[in-house]
Amino acid sequence: MRARATAAVALVAALALAACSVVLLLAVHTNLVDSAQRTARDHMEQAAGQLGSGTSVSEVRAALPDVTVVSETGPGATTTTQAPGNGTSASVDTGSGTVLVQAYPDFTPAHTAVVTLAWTLGPCIALLVVLMAYLTWYAMGRALRPVESIRTEFADITAHSLQNRVPVPGSGDEVALLAETMNGTLDQLQRAVGRLRTFTSDASHELRAPLTTLKARLELAMARPDSAAWTAVGREALRDTTQLEEIVADLLLLARLDARQPLKLQPLSLTDLLRQTVADRYPHRPVVLVTDDHPDDHPDEDDVLGSRTALARLFTNLLDNGLRHAHGGVTVEIRHSGHKLTAEVRDDGPGIEEADRERVFDRFTRLDNARTRTAGGTGLGLAIARDIATAHGGTLTALPPRPGDRGARMVLTLPSTASLTHSREGRTTGR
Repeated sequence: MRARATAAVALVAALALAACSVVLLLAVHTNLVDSAQRTARDHMEQAAGQLGSGTSVSEVRAALPDVTVVSETGPGATTTTQAPGNGTSASVDTGSGTVLVQAYPDFTPAHTAVVTLAWTLGPCIALLVVLMAYLTWYAMGRALRPVESIRTEFADITAHSLQNRVPVPGSGDEVALLAETMNGTLDQLQRAVGRLRTFTSDASHELRAPLTTLKARLELAMARPDSAAWTAVGREALRDTTQLEEIVADLLLLARLDARQPLKLQPLSLTDLLRQTVADRYPHRPVVLVTDDHPDDHPDEDDVLGSRTALARLFTNLLDNGLRHAHGGVTVEIRHSGHKLTAEVRDDGPGIEEADRERVFDRFTRLDNARTRTAGGTGLGLAIARDIATAHGGTLTALPPRPGDRGARMVLTLPSTASLTHSREGRTTGR
């Protein structure tokens, strides 16, 4: 890049200087030629005037050597004509006869001056081109030096040294912006790789536990096949296999959510979806659904643009989590606020400490007081629920319980279809 830029600047400079030199030489040559022609004409007119006033031909020739008296004829009028070539001539009546006076311009000084100027401009142009090429090479080197530093540092960054960052020059130009952008990308990559490593380690640990238990049960049964209770062994093995299946299914779902695969979105009623989910999965469980009344003139306030399957999975995870730790039951409340829909899932269990209200959404997280391995679940339910909420443009947070209540309080916020329509109309009006 540095060489190409230097060559391009040198070529453009050479062509520009050459063109300017040609224009200069033509202008100088034209000016000198015109000057020589004017001088010859002036000398011819002087000679004609002197001859007409009675000055002898010899005196005129001595004073004006570039003037030629061609011949003498009889008396006649004084006239001026164009001599052959570039010269001028005049017929002058001297009283004793007509004299033909001729004068030719001397172009030798003009040609000499142009040749001398051309020989002078050649080395000067070459020197200027070399100087401009050197300055371009030097300037490009200074400009690209931070880029080379960035390239060298970036080439040394591997998966084991993602904490390194490229140097950011203090120039504040495009190169500095490039370095800042690359460092920001490295930050995101480092966090993503860290999450992947943690997730891989946790997933391996979670899968190893039921596999180890299943293997141990089968080995014990096979060691004493005659006395083993195969029905109980089969039941326990089926339970372990089911747990493995749930973990694998959750991992696959998280992988699809992480890959940002598009969901099949459609307008649907959040209240109807919750009623159907509770009726299908929790017909005999202590789940209470509470909804607020919204005006009849806004029937779409309860609508969201979402995937029925994904949102049903979100509520199922929240309800399973609440029922797993509730002492009495779980309450689900839906509220309409402006162009947002808020769904709260509350239980009366031990609750979540303030320091753990964000950590509870991490993958494979189980809190000491409430989420133990014996309590069931894969440790991925709340992480999946938050990812589904994010994919729908919403949020899922754990908030403190209401005054007088206890237990966990999960709050889901989703934009309604009315808000999405209003946003699109606003962008259209803005255009």
